[in-house]
Amino acid sequence: MSKLTVSIGSKDFDITLEEEFAKFFEEDFKETFDQKSSIETKELLYAYVQKSYDEFISKKEYNKMLKKINNII
Repeated sequence: MSKLTVSIGSKDFDITLEEEFAKFFEEDFKETFDQKSSIETKELLYAYVQKSYDEFISKKEYNKMLKKINNII
C-alpha cells in the first residue's frame, strides 16, 4: 500500500492505494493537473467531469464492439 497526499482547495487529503494503482494514479494526477502540487475545487470538478465523459465514451465503444463480436459468433 502507498500513501499519497493530495492538496485540494488548500486542504491536504491523505489517501492509501494499492501500490500498482498508486503509481498509475500519481502519474495520471500529474498529467491531468499539469504537475501542480495543489489544485482548486473547480479544477477537480472539471477533471472529474472529463474523466466521466471519457468513461462514458469508452463504455459506448466497448458495447458497440461487444455487439459486433456477438453478431459474428
